[in-house]
Formats: sequence, structure tokens, C-alpha cells
Amino acid sequence: MEIAVDHGGYVTPALVAPVGVPAIELRKMVSRGTLTSAGHGVYRVPALPHDRYDEFVLARLWAAGRGVISHDSALVVHELCDINPTQVHLTIPTRYRISRAGADRYVIHRADLDDVEIIRVEAVTVTTITRTLRDTIGTVPAYLVRQAIDTARQRGAITAATRDALTASLDQPHDHKVDS
Repeated sequence: MEIAVDHGGYVTPALVAPVGVPAIELRKMVSRGTLTSAGHGVYRVPALPHDRYDEFVLARLWAAGRGVISHDSALVVHELCDINPTQVHLTIPTRYRISRAGADRYVIHRADLDDVEIIRVEAVTVTTITRTLRDTIGTVPAYLVRQAIDTARQRGAITAATRDALTASLDQPHDHKVDS
């Protein structure tokens, strides 16, 4: 239960194996109604409440814990602008390959993120505000990025110099690679 609470109500075989729970036990718990199946190898504790970040926690677990919520979706988590993405955006390591069912639900970006570019907001592992703003320049409409930059500055999440640099880079040509 503690593992599920720490992961937004979700567990995977890899998360519970270190505490001695075999994968077969998770499937038995589904048949007993203690867990529900939430996706390929991801289970949910129905007794725990859902929250606004469920889809982001589930996306990270779908990527075997290697995905970090980023780009458009990170703007939502950080509540920086009025964006409403239709898919969850994840950044995964460049060498990690995903071949799981459900990939059509996600927009996959590839980058090797440094630990300082990743934070946790509630149960969501997400890119930092500065990394998020950099990632969205050239991939999100400029007016939304401007709104996000202004919001971040108003909250004191970025410096005036960072705001100015990000705003200036809005007018530069950008080439972002996305797997879908």
C-alpha cells in the first residue's frame, strides 16, 4: 500500500518486487478485486482516491519508470499556461526502447536528462520549470510559451535573465525530434 500511495495509487511488478511481492500475486489481487488492471503491467489500488495527475503517473509507469513527464504535459503539471494537450508527453532516455501496447496514447521525446532537470510534483516525476520552458519553445504555440514564461517569472520560478533568454529564443528557428 505504501508503494501505491507513493506512486499515485499505482503499482507495477518492478515496484513491488523489492519488497517480496511476485508478479503473479498482483494478478491474483486483480481477480480478488484488491487491484484493478490499469494497463500493460500496471495495477491500481481502487481504495485509493484518483487525483488530477493519474494520467501522468500511469504514463511514467507505462514507460517502466524511465519516462519523465515533459513538454506540453509538464506545462499542465506546473500550471504555467492555458494548454490542454490531447496526449501525454514523456521524455525517455535516448537509448531506451519502448515497444509496449498503448504507445499511441503518448508523445515520446528522447533526451538524456540530468538529475537537476527532473523534479517531483506530488506523485508526478516531471521536468523542471526551466527545462520545460526550453523544451516547449518551438513545439508549443509561442503565445502559450510566452504565457508560461511570464507565469514562471511572476512566481519567482525563473530569474529575469532566464525569462529574457527564453523570450529571445522564441524567435529562433527550432528543430525538435519527437517519436510518436
